[in-house]
Amino acid sequence: MEIISSQLDSENKIYQVKINFNELIINKDEVELTLGYNKGKIPEHFSEIIDEVISQLPNKCQITAGYRIVNAKYFSDRGDGIFVENKFLKLDKIVTAQLKKSDEVAIFLCTIGPAMEEWTKKLNFEGDFTKAYIVDTVASVTVECAVDLLHDHIENQMIMRGLKITNRYSPGYCNWDVAEQHILFSFLPKNFCEISLTDSALMLPVKSVSGIIGIGKNVKYSKYSCDTCGVKDCTYRTYRLSMAKSKTLSQ
Repeated sequence: MEIISSQLDSENKIYQVKINFNELIINKDEVELTLGYNKGKIPEHFSEIIDEVISQLPNKCQITAGYRIVNAKYFSDRGDGIFVENKFLKLDKIVTAQLKKSDEVAIFLCTIGPAMEEWTKKLNFEGDFTKAYIVDTVASVTVECAVDLLHDHIENQMIMRGLKITNRYSPGYCNWDVAEQHILFSFLPKNFCEISLTDSALMLPVKSVSGIIGIGKNVKYSKYSCDTCGVKDCTYRTYRLSMAKSKTLSQ
């Protein structure tokens, strides 16, 4: 990956990261598992659609990504959450436990652009609901793959500073109110990474991910605690469990 200093605001530690599509590894097994099929169990017709959709990704994905490094502080008397500069992020206890030892955080954004979403809408309009659902699923897996690369890039940058990072967490997951997207976006330039935010905290393009990563000498990277979370119908839980299952099946 290539880091672009691009003079966005070097004084405030705002960076843009260029991710080339050919750096992504789209695992078809992950798509099938996310759709609810074990490896090798998906109907042949669906498998062919997945192959077709994946083949179109280079033409339909425009990846943009970036982040800002901001000071962070945890105060035990304020309950679950952390201060990012002078703004309080109200978090669930699970995320607070992972971030509370952070001295800084990386607030990040990443998108694959609007084309996959537009394709899904077109297919739904034409009544091809099955293919639309598969396109949407492939898009979701693709943007997570892009964020994985961004996460790795941030980790490597912090290692050069002698620092560690945590896992990443996004509003809307782990009982973190999605409305707090507005706080995260307040730390970034308007339309950063060509992503905007609606009043209802919906990101546009839809296939975008925002979030926060803890940074410091005393933090650690922990696996996602989906087994301890009380939210049973979480899409992210499904994705993470499918990824874990995919790795197990490939071993």
